[in-house]
Amino acid sequence: RKEIDDLHAYSVVDAMKYLPGAWTETRGRKVKSFYSVRGQRYPYPGYLIDGAWFREFHEINYYLSAANFDRIEVLRSSSALLAGPGGMTGMINLVPRTYDERETQFEGLYGTHNTFGSNVAHGDAGSNYNYGVSAGYYQTDGPSGKNAVENMTNLYGRFEHQLADDLTFSWSQFGLLGDRELELAEPPAMTSLQTRRDEYDPMRTYLTVAKLRYEPTSDSSTELLANYGGRRFYCQRLSPPSEWLEEDYEYGTSVIHSRKLTEDDTLRFGGLYNRWISPTGKRFYVGNPADIRTYSGVIADDHDFGRLDVSIGYRYTREHWREFGGFNIEGAAGALAAVEVDDKWSDPLHTTNLGASYEWTTNLSLFGNIGWGQIAAQPGMVMVDGNDYGMPDTENRWKFDLGVRRTIERWGQATLTGFLVRQDNAAILTNSVETVDGDVVGIFEEADRKNYGVELEFRSRRFENGLQFFVNATAMETERTSDGDWEDDEEVPHIVMGGGFSYLLDQFEIALFAHHLGEYENERYLPNGSSPVPLGDF
Repeated sequence: RKEIDDLHAYSVVDAMKYLPGAWTETRGRKVKSFYSVRGQRYPYPGYLIDGAWFREFHEINYYLSAANFDRIEVLRSSSALLAGPGGMTGMINLVPRTYDERETQFEGLYGTHNTFGSNVAHGDAGSNYNYGVSAGYYQTDGPSGKNAVENMTNLYGRFEHQLADDLTFSWSQFGLLGDRELELAEPPAMTSLQTRRDEYDPMRTYLTVAKLRYEPTSDSSTELLANYGGRRFYCQRLSPPSEWLEEDYEYGTSVIHSRKLTEDDTLRFGGLYNRWISPTGKRFYVGNPADIRTYSGVIADDHDFGRLDVSIGYRYTREHWREFGGFNIEGAAGALAAVEVDDKWSDPLHTTNLGASYEWTTNLSLFGNIGWGQIAAQPGMVMVDGNDYGMPDTENRWKFDLGVRRTIERWGQATLTGFLVRQDNAAILTNSVETVDGDVVGIFEEADRKNYGVELEFRSRRFENGLQFFVNATAMETERTSDGDWEDDEEVPHIVMGGGFSYLLDQFEIALFAHHLGEYENERYLPNGSSPVPLGDF
């Protein structure tokens, strides 16, 4: 909570941009901000709220207010096994804000492009309950003449009640209401994207999570979650004039049981169900309804050997594509519009994970993590082979992490991690682009890919003179195969750095934060045949 406040972050994406290896691609299109860590994309990390997994989240993370969360957990390695399906690309768990005493807070910000925001929050707690409510507003004109106006209202409410000594119920509700223009592209993007004016007005999103926790003994607990998310965007294009509706909703439930088998051994297991429905289709596949159901189960065991702690886990996931017709997002619209999925089960996906940590001394610990998992091609991915169109194969991914953490007396804590990711049959967005129904899209192809590097983070304590700081750096290399040969993947930066400090001066705090993203290149949104343009390096 304190770190989020220090950043004056409007959205959850803003709050995460200084974390080790953080890379935010702000494109200004239908999904405005893609957030990833350590260069891992396609698919991007998944999101949870209070432990409940949501399939669709990338359209709202850039305007979901960070003020409504106590903690944001970014799981970078494959240790996200228990969080939900998709943990091989990392998971982000947003922990809603709770109160243990009466508090009222108001905050405001103002900046470039007539950007301003405000949020008022109030909460209180009693002997067996607590609650919190908040309302916030954000507005920006964006760059002048760039069709970039945004207005968004964030509403939040949470209630938690201890129904009995061993039973607790909580309910979190989010409402996001507003409108947004899609910022015009900059040269050398396609001319059509430099002049096309689109807007979403209004945008409405509702999210809710209910949790029931049963803890009859100190050795046993069960959590039952139910969640719902609904999004409804009214879209308009000024030239040529057109209007359409993008609507989708999802609901799900999950259960996780934890039991101490012995004083040193803890077993956890659970299951998950999610159903995502889009009667109108979304984004580039508007007009193609979707109905996808996800089933998943997990089991994990943790054993404490004293200084050594070891965990092992397995997750099974399978999807039922009751209906999906999104394949016209790639390639020629006419040929792909007829490609649909009807009542098809995807291949089962398996994920395993082995992790360990060792307390070498009081101030020094070692940790390691090995994960293997399968990643299904995302709905809408299409491989183009001559006149044939098909789904990419299931990807196999290996992840390795090895690190050391040192607590330095009177200074703080330092962590050094080495990582390696190996992807076989990875679906990679190529440098080929085509125009489909007026939208510029890329073509996916299969390739092997590997990503390796080191990550350093140092966080100081608050010194007696009022100074506190942090600094992190990720250096990595990314390679992929092309015609059977390995070559550098220039679409991923080599360096990501972040840092900041704060200084307490009586009743005032002075803070400065900085972030550096290394250079990379891309052909996205460019005319066919264009050479890649340099991005990043700022």
